[in-house]
Amino acid sequence: MLLAATSVLALAPAAEGGPKAKAPVTWSWNGKDAWLPSAKAPNCGNVRLQPPAPVAALDGWLPPGRLNETARYYKAHGALRFADPSANGTVAAAVDGYFVRGAAYRENRDGQMNGPGSSVQYLVDIQHPCGFLVRYDHLRTLSPALQRIFDRSIPVGDDSRTTNVKPVKISKGQVLATAVSVPDQPSPRQFDFGVYDLRRQQQSSHSGAWLADHGSGAELANFAVCWPRLMGSTGAQIEA
Repeated sequence: MLLAATSVLALAPAAEGGPKAKAPVTWSWNGKDAWLPSAKAPNCGNVRLQPPAPVAALDGWLPPGRLNETARYYKAHGALRFADPSANGTVAAAVDGYFVRGAAYRENRDGQMNGPGSSVQYLVDIQHPCGFLVRYDHLRTLSPALQRIFDRSIPVGDDSRTTNVKPVKISKGQVLATAVSVPDQPSPRQFDFGVYDLRRQQQSSHSGAWLADHGSGAELANFAVCWPRLMGSTGAQIEA
């Protein structure tokens, strides 16, 4: 399990766009060991995230910072599972920010890319200018607004590598998707959810060498935080 972030992070709203508005600060990976802002980043203040789905609609979760079932691959992100067997449920933005990159790929019930019975899955990265990134994966039915962006700028690829897009303003609570996962899975109800503090590498119980040995790249794994601790009492309900 990842350690909690050093402070409880209610992020200030990202600045609204406008004809004379400056481009938002975005963060880019330097290819080695750090994320760098495009300009001076605003302070994060006391950050508080909104759960990405109504707690009452969930019946399970997987904590961030764990090994997968084979105990060989480290997963810095967590996951949330809808109680509805059809996987119909609202997935919303946990933070104000900007949609900066995404991926669209095909995966089947066995986790095989482009295998028999594959369904298109969507990955969405939202950055707050102060240096937080929130990643959603295994979204199936996107909101109309997001779907238009994917149709225009992010083609369905052979894998989940991301494509950068011109930053698009996203408001906390804005609906991102209304269904998740591969539809013919035995339990098609789960989507991945990860939160990353790009300002600094996080302390964890695993060294960089261990992470590399278990197939987890430094780009995100070394920056992941334990997101339920950033959601106040609702985060405690998820952990219960």
